[in-house]
Amino acid sequence: MSETVVVIGGTAGMGLATAQTLSREEYRVVISGRSQATIDKALSQIAGNCTGFPLDFTDSSSVASFFEQVGSFDHLALVGSGQTAWGSFRDLKLPDLKVAFDQKFYGFFLCTQAALSKIRSDGSIVFVIGGTSRSAIPGTTGVAAVNGAIQAMAFTMAKELAPLRINILSPGLVDTPVYDWMTSEQKADFFKQLAGDSPVGRVGKPDEIAQAVSFLIENGFTTGAILDVDGGGRLH
Repeated sequence: MSETVVVIGGTAGMGLATAQTLSREEYRVVISGRSQATIDKALSQIAGNCTGFPLDFTDSSSVASFFEQVGSFDHLALVGSGQTAWGSFRDLKLPDLKVAFDQKFYGFFLCTQAALSKIRSDGSIVFVIGGTSRSAIPGTTGVAAVNGAIQAMAFTMAKELAPLRINILSPGLVDTPVYDWMTSEQKADFFKQLAGDSPVGRVGKPDEIAQAVSFLIENGFTTGAILDVDGGGRLH
């Protein structure tokens, strides 16, 4: 397949799994990472036609430079994240919420706006948000606000930017390196506590999220959609 997919945040976790899956499906893949070292490490784990360039998606000049290096492409998957604003609404600090918006919402905004001059007019964009905006989970007000803002923005974009397809992927709890600061026993207990009551009774795998990104890229009749890949975790 000769189409090119840009994966923002493609060096670890769900982003790396997405790059690996798309590369196996014979897409040409371009990944972003915070440094050349993280990119090189990711590239060593990706078979196929894949390149990468450093990106600070909170900086407009870095974003512009990144997409100039990428050139023309067909699809964009925004999987990267940033600092999250955890905590109850009562205790939520405004500076923490501002940082969370600066890093994810505005990062996704800057990347998408810069991509419009390079992406195929009938290609696709996939925003990977988070299940906090799809389910009322105490202690996640700030996280839900950031992801909910991306969701609302994407709905309008799907009509305004047509025939470019815009879709949203909402993962549930997924086993990624973000939890590696725990011991294996702590992580197992944590996952059991949070995911044990879900219909599938477990957390997700990065490959399962990557498969969903691939679907949204490939299915030309899907736009303005939210795909929940959360093991039914939003069902209470």
